[in-house]
Amino acid sequence: MLHAFDRLVVKVDVCNSNLIRQAAWIDSEAEDRAGGIADAIDVAAAMALGAAAVQVGTAYLLCPEATTSAVHRAALKSEAARNTTLTNVFTGRPARGIVNRVMRELGPMNAAVPAFPLGTSAITPLRTKAEAQGRGDFSPLWSGQNATGCREIPAGELTRSLAEGL
Repeated sequence: MLHAFDRLVVKVDVCNSNLIRQAAWIDSEAEDRAGGIADAIDVAAAMALGAAAVQVGTAYLLCPEATTSAVHRAALKSEAARNTTLTNVFTGRPARGIVNRVMRELGPMNAAVPAFPLGTSAITPLRTKAEAQGRGDFSPLWSGQNATGCREIPAGELTRSLAEGL
């Protein structure tokens, strides 16, 4: 259920045309954002549905300028990237990531995780050991639901390609 606010911000992990339409209908001044945006077609579709803007995140993770680790890059290119969920096990706050061992074993949302920012330091020793072995079992492999849109091209080129047709 959407509620009208002075300034509605809609942020979802999947480009959802119904949600964009509802947000635009509720407040013509709304700032609408939809995740899962990875190419110019996605941008144009969101804008045509009334979005004032789109937010692009995951699509940039394989750009050479990104500081994405080798373990994270490998995960983004793997079949595992098709399985993401919200989790709090890495920081104590919810964020979307590729499902890995720690998320499966502790559950993606776990009340026992230390509050932000303490969750990060709690898992660091396990993460460090696993990453030294080339494994992302205990790493925050941040990703939206459309990791297939990641491209290994310069960020400027990706930005220009996203803006095509606007």
